[in-house]
Amino acid sequence: MAKYLILLTKDDKNTLEMALEFSKILKMSGAEDVKICFILAGIRALNKENEEFNLIISKHLGDMKNLNINIYACEKCMVRFNIPEEKLIYKDKIFSYEEMNRLVDKGYAIITF
Repeated sequence: MAKYLILLTKDDKNTLEMALEFSKILKMSGAEDVKICFILAGIRALNKENEEFNLIISKHLGDMKNLNINIYACEKCMVRFNIPEEKLIYKDKIFSYEEMNRLVDKGYAIITF
């Protein structure tokens, strides 16, 4: 079965919407596992203080939870963009680059937005 790690690298509303929709479509189409990692400037989309991004994430969050799509926040990016964990709107896990290597070793395909 297919397994995907989606990397959201931009803090752009349209890109965020596309990445979230795409992750749901992959899972509904039979993917075994889908994880979406907010990385680089994309980590800003998880910041509670950004209302526009919060509305988009909130709109999709119920579906993503029901589909067991995990939301990861990049630890180094949180530090780089000064977003502490308590300012994240939601996350299933704080993500490290070592974790990315483990997922690739387990056969996850990486898709970047």
